[in-house]
Amino acid sequence: MASTHSTPALRKKTAKPRACGPSNKTRWAYWMQAIEPADLAIEDAFPGYHPLWVQQSQRLTVGPANLKHLRRHCLAITQAQAAAYLRVKLREYQAWERGNKLVPFMAFELLRIVFESTDHRLSNAKWDGWFIGQDGRFVSPEVGRLEVRPEDFTALVFLRGELDAHRQQSAQLREEIAALEAENNRIRQMYRDQGVTRELEAMQDRLDGLLASIRTAQVIPFNATPARLEKAA
Repeated sequence: MASTHSTPALRKKTAKPRACGPSNKTRWAYWMQAIEPADLAIEDAFPGYHPLWVQQSQRLTVGPANLKHLRRHCLAITQAQAAAYLRVKLREYQAWERGNKLVPFMAFELLRIVFESTDHRLSNAKWDGWFIGQDGRFVSPEVGRLEVRPEDFTALVFLRGELDAHRQQSAQLREEIAALEAENNRIRQMYRDQGVTRELEAMQDRLDGLLASIRTAQVIPFNATPARLEKAA
């Protein structure tokens, strides 16, 4: 009997310890992202390395308050929109947020993944019609359905540099043109001033001629007799 009762205790003492949990690198990644891994089932299913999407799944606690915050402040959608997207009745979704029913993890996680997705980033009226195709190209509804490749975005950096260089060159050319225009105006003004000077010189010449003719003319006194006037004439 004694041996029979001691067997369970012996087995309990010699039970193999749980060899699970994230690796040191995974723990570091959790720490850097401010995520507290608290799901033992995850640690059992993913011993050692935890994929990033698994790490992100433990970022938020599944509960009514978190669900409401995720819907209202993160996704900025109504309860009706959330229910329609999750394919559940509105009253069912409202029961989750009120805490009347347990929030399904899959529903919560789906909304969280939507919030973390690139599609959510593009869900803005400014990006209306834009989407990322299956081939990885960024498709625009404008400009003849423009498709932008990843390397095109990389080229934007170089295009921006060229644009800055062209702007600097354009600014320099504008300064040179302004200087040339100022010089041209100065020369034209000088020509106009010279023309006035020539006219003044011509007038001075005519005045000098008139004065010369006055100097050489014979002066007739006021008391001259008719005989003298006739002689002078």
